Amino acid sequence: MMDPVELSGDIQQPALVDERTSPSGRRYRTNFQLAVDRFRRQKLGMIGLVIVLILLAVAVFAPWIAPTHYTKADLMAVNLFPSREYPMGTDQIGHNYLSRVIYGIRTSYMVGFLAVILACVIGVPLGVAAGLRGGKTDFFIMRIVEIMTAFPGLLFAIFLLSVVNSGVMQRVFSNQVLNVVFVIGVTSWVGICRLTRAQMLTLREREYVEASAAMGAGKFHIAVRHLMPNAIPPLIIAITLLMPTAIFAEAGLSFLGLGINEPVPSLGKMVADSRQYIQLYWYLGLFPTLAIALTVIGFAFLGDGLRDALDPRQN
Repeated sequence: MMDPVELSGDIQQPALVDERTSPSGRRYRTNFQLAVDRFRRQKLGMIGLVIVLILLAVAVFAPWIAPTHYTKADLMAVNLFPSREYPMGTDQIGHNYLSRVIYGIRTSYMVGFLAVILACVIGVPLGVAAGLRGGKTDFFIMRIVEIMTAFPGLLFAIFLLSVVNSGVMQRVFSNQVLNVVFVIGVTSWVGICRLTRAQMLTLREREYVEASAAMGAGKFHIAVRHLMPNAIPPLIIAITLLMPTAIFAEAGLSFLGLGINEPVPSLGKMVADSRQYIQLYWYLGLFPTLAIALTVIGFAFLGDGLRDALDPRQN
């Protein structure tokens, strides 16, 4: 009697086992892959991501997207309502309002990103030092945080701008965009610092941290190798939610006439300038307000989606 393998004419080879599969045959999935899948199920998060990416592309490619440069004006085309030639109309000087809104979005994104980076540069190291070292270092840093919290954010920003834009300081801080970035960044690091400190206090009690310390690792090595990688997800969410706050702060300061002024376009300044014409030329206030609202809503939806996606307790 012949062997069944010889009868079939085929030699059965053992199946190759993927190194990324479990003994039960199911593939292992990384935390990043699971987070991406959870984020894809967040409809509002995906909508926010699309809005942010579109506005980011508008900001980056503004010189190529805008019909004209933001300083170019046509005195023969003043206060024209939206039309095919001017989709968002023109202002009282003859600027193409579509170009002004596009460059205003670019200004808002520039201020928002740079201010958040500055806030992280200040807040993250202070939070790590306070949470990891404790003792007098923690006491000193938290007293600074309490002092910063005691000042109303807007009033403190106005005070700093008045100092930066006056006298000798104006020669040092001559760029008005960087002035606003500096003021918003200096007044926005408190939340990042508190969150980083809380993460350090929680993570430093974990077993792997104690094991690393028992093996002779220093505090700096433990912070860089073990604590910060595990503290990144909450920080990403906080940074995403801090972006609309920084953008809205720039718009508010420019609306009050204390932020970015001409000739650099700012959405907040455009809304402020439209107040005296709003009853007749409604579009002057509508389009920059919609741009601010879309920016804030996009980052808010994105932050909520990331918060749910990066939560390991979600299915």
